[in-house]
Amino acid sequence: MMQKRGDDAGRLSRGRLPTFVGLTLLVLPALLAGGCRPNNQFVPPPPPKVTVAKPLRQDVLDSIDFTGTTRAMATVELRTRVDGYLEKIAFTDGVTVNAGDLLFVIEKAPYQAALEAAKASVQKAEAALQLSDANLARTKQLVESNSASQQQLDVDAAQRASSAADLASAKAALKQAELNLGYTEIRAPIAGRIGRHLVDFGNLVHAETSLLGIIESVQPIYAYFNVSERDLLRFMEMMREHKLPDPTQNPPTIYLGLENERGYPHEGRLDFRQLGVDPGTGTIERRAVYENGDQKLIPGLNVRLRAGIGEPQPKLLVERRAVGTDQRGDFLLVVNEKNIVEYRNVRLGIAVGDLQVIEEGVGPDDRVVVNGLQRARPGAQVDPQAAETPKPPQDDAVERLLAPTTPAASMPSGTAKPVDTAKPADTAKPADTAKPLGTAQPTSTSTSPSRRTESVSE
Repeated sequence: MMQKRGDDAGRLSRGRLPTFVGLTLLVLPALLAGGCRPNNQFVPPPPPKVTVAKPLRQDVLDSIDFTGTTRAMATVELRTRVDGYLEKIAFTDGVTVNAGDLLFVIEKAPYQAALEAAKASVQKAEAALQLSDANLARTKQLVESNSASQQQLDVDAAQRASSAADLASAKAALKQAELNLGYTEIRAPIAGRIGRHLVDFGNLVHAETSLLGIIESVQPIYAYFNVSERDLLRFMEMMREHKLPDPTQNPPTIYLGLENERGYPHEGRLDFRQLGVDPGTGTIERRAVYENGDQKLIPGLNVRLRAGIGEPQPKLLVERRAVGTDQRGDFLLVVNEKNIVEYRNVRLGIAVGDLQVIEEGVGPDDRVVVNGLQRARPGAQVDPQAAETPKPPQDDAVERLLAPTTPAASMPSGTAKPVDTAKPADTAKPADTAKPLGTAQPTSTSTSPSRRTESVSE
């Protein structure tokens, strides 16, 4: 039995051996072939593409910005001068009226009757005066013939003087009665826009207490704003150094823009300067006046104001979309000569349309990343694609503070020519444009270094 099991095992071992050898011969070439292939290696992706552009170099006039409120040049509250029932409303609510237009009528009958009574009183006083004159004349003749005493003459003279005074009083009462009758018609004292009527027809109104309506004159219109003490002192110092002219002689131009407007399309001038600084706010009040011919400005609007300061200086401008902000402040991403992205902290100046003035942090030959900021990381390599240098804004409203450096005939309206660095700055032709204020917080632009400087200071 044991021998039989041994024979079976031997036969089984001899049957498995050829199979194992065959599998080995099949697998071995495959393993050898696999060992001859190249190893997998990491191939880095190509550098990301970004768009770069060099800053625009241009003469820029700095400016200072304010926020203000529009107010009517004149506001009149319409009140009656006499008591009575409101008989007529002679205007449509909200219309523009001219000076002298009839607005309200108060019941006239009582005042017409008072006028007739005053006229009768005058006639009565005139008759009494005539009688006194006649009595005085007769008494004088009698005194001359010693037929009347001097005392009687004195009495008649006093009676005559009293009659003359009564006549004067009656004439004054007549004049007052005429005035009262005239007060029953309430007319517009100024031209402007009237609001709604505040008392309805048929109501009893009382002299000097009943408010009937309000007229506001909005052509021209005022804009009030405040200047900080710091800016005020700076302007005053510039005036002492003769960098700014006297604002009373040359009122500076103040540009105005509404919340829904681009730039500062409304041009006005400074016309009032408060004397002292408010110790509670540390500011001083100023006022500008605007013609408002189209009446786009109405009282009570919150407006943006801008005024040029100092002389135009060459500045570098980049597209505003290229400027980033983080916890360290404002920055630009710049691509160096090795196509490596660099992080640059910058100090911003004024905004000119879609462009931003860079006071420091970049140079005129730096390549600033203007598109693809999300793909550009400081210290990483990129594939820069050159873009055109930013162009000056073409919007007239934005360019209110940009002065052309060439005659208008050779240059489209509303465009500012970049500075030609090959020519001196003083070769630019002067332009009669906005009057600057001084040198303070920067916020506006110009291209003419020959423009005058002005101030809202004391």
